[in-house]
Amino acid sequence: MAVPVVSSGVGRPPGRSRGGGAGHWFSAPFLAWEFLRRNPDYRSAYALWRRERREPLAPIDRRWGLRFAADPALGAREAQVFWLPEAAPGVVLPLEPRAPDFSGGAPYSLPSGHRVQADEGLHLRTDWGLQVLVQGRGSADGPLIVALTYDEHLRLRVRAVDALDRLSTGRPPPKSHLTGAQLSRLHRCLAALDGALNGHSYRAIAEHVFGPRALDGEAWKTAAVRASTIRLVHAGRALMNGGYFKLLRGGL
Repeated sequence: MAVPVVSSGVGRPPGRSRGGGAGHWFSAPFLAWEFLRRNPDYRSAYALWRRERREPLAPIDRRWGLRFAADPALGAREAQVFWLPEAAPGVVLPLEPRAPDFSGGAPYSLPSGHRVQADEGLHLRTDWGLQVLVQGRGSADGPLIVALTYDEHLRLRVRAVDALDRLSTGRPPPKSHLTGAQLSRLHRCLAALDGALNGHSYRAIAEHVFGPRALDGEAWKTAAVRASTIRLVHAGRALMNGGYFKLLRGGL
């Protein structure tokens, strides 16, 4: 399950924001990026990275959870976002080239997606937000094996294997680990956060998030919708300022 994030222009971060438009469907890692890219400190860090004329694969501070710097002016569908394995153990699936003498069934090919070759191996980002890391310098076009670490994140990695299998065999994506109610609230948090970052009042944010009719019938200062709006703004700021890691750690 996923939620469409409708871009109305309210509080849209400056720059050529082409993502988040109507009809775009976000998985948990996509939503995590939408919150991070609104973070003023990350935007400043990326601007500094650009001013220093870094190479495209030069790393950015790992505290953001990213393997490579990603342009915050771009939405989740357009930005080339690659999360670090330790930040997103249920999103980044490690693979290894299979030894020539390894027996097994007919191998699958990697699904389509954006590929980046780095020192540690080949990174692949799929349309679902699932990432694959083919470790080492071996060929990613030959037979591959899944390398799962036996630790507290094993179940998340198994879900990522299922997602990869679905992609490889043309089946629908797996259900998000987020419930419909959680996804709906995250959508509202994004909209409320955009309004706050753009300097809108709580009342204007409430009208945008809940609709004009939600403001009818109650005095604004004591209205339940006012309290809900304030909570959404606070939650959005918390997600922007590091809370997005919780989304990532839940996997797809």
